[in-house]
Amino acid sequence: MAARKNRIIKQEMRSLLPYFLAINAVYFAVVIVLFFALGFDYTLITGAVYGNGVCVLNFYLLGVTAEIALKKTAKAAQIYMNAMYFVRYLGMFFLMTAAALLPCFSLFTAIVPLLFPKFAITLRAIREKSEL
Repeated sequence: MAARKNRIIKQEMRSLLPYFLAINAVYFAVVIVLFFALGFDYTLITGAVYGNGVCVLNFYLLGVTAEIALKKTAKAAQIYMNAMYFVRYLGMFFLMTAAALLPCFSLFTAIVPLLFPKFAITLRAIREKSEL
């Protein structure tokens, strides 16, 4: 039964991939335009890549956390998910603080990708609702 639950989570994450990639394509097109418009400011691109890395790491850890929580009782799973939520967001805080302090990253372009999973989930829900 645990293998089936894991497969469901992986399918759920895979179903969001096309939306995430589409949002990223638009985002990087805008970043490239800004790169040329703002006089070849490389921090825009490095910030966008860094932010995407943090976003993907956070989303991956969320999936792993959910897989582990499914193997626990309801109360233990809730406690575990809450604890890992705190750990993930603390980690993102430190990673974004590093982006703010290091001169090789644009903080703005690093933060924007953190919103992409929410956009992807919303777009998928709208598409699935329109297909009904």
